[in-house]
Amino acid sequence: MRAVRAGIGRAGIGRARVGAGLAGLVAVGVLAAPMAHAAKAKPACDLVTDPAGDVIGTAPGVDNGDYDIRSADVATDKRNLTAVIRLTSLAPNTAVSTAGRTYEFDFTANGHTFGLQAALLTGGASYQAVVYDTSTPGGRTGTDLGDIVGVVDTAHHEIRMTAPLWIFATYASFKQTYIADLDVTSGRAGGYGAVDPPGGKVHIGSEAATVVVDDASSTARYLPGARSCVAVGK
Repeated sequence: MRAVRAGIGRAGIGRARVGAGLAGLVAVGVLAAPMAHAAKAKPACDLVTDPAGDVIGTAPGVDNGDYDIRSADVATDKRNLTAVIRLTSLAPNTAVSTAGRTYEFDFTANGHTFGLQAALLTGGASYQAVVYDTSTPGGRTGTDLGDIVGVVDTAHHEIRMTAPLWIFATYASFKQTYIADLDVTSGRAGGYGAVDPPGGKVHIGSEAATVVVDDASSTARYLPGARSCVAVGK
């Protein structure tokens, strides 16, 4: 496994924490019922919500809607875990994109904190899963669990990331636990990865300069395998 530099979540370089506006956000979530009653429960949806128009700062020629988190969800089936981040707007990522964007969906399970990360940067896009170590005053570091599948859905303004459950097996079985402590971030990123050359594969862990501009969190919990509005693996 590859060591990962401080991630874009709580450890993003130059991170600006969102103030009272986000501190007071209302988490509209559905606590999943016990597995025996999961089939009858209302599908979990909008586990994380965030008001529109709260992106920090602006940049010339950049649509803030691409960074403006509106809601997010996570769900699992027997094989995969999928996280969805919904935005006010979402432009496609191209080889000539100059406005780098990063997105992260963090959660805890079985006592560990994980992150699903997406980097839409000049030269390409990459998606990966990480497990975080104990936070330090300078941020936090983590271990790269491997590449995952990402979808940029411009029609629905969604970033979707799917990881196979086995990728977390060393740290979490997702049995007798909730997926909790949900935290979602978006960030402005500049340039290519510090390690990978232009035209090569870009990894978010090597991203040199990321500033978080929107952040949403929730105390809602999801019971693995429960019904959800998320189409796992899609």
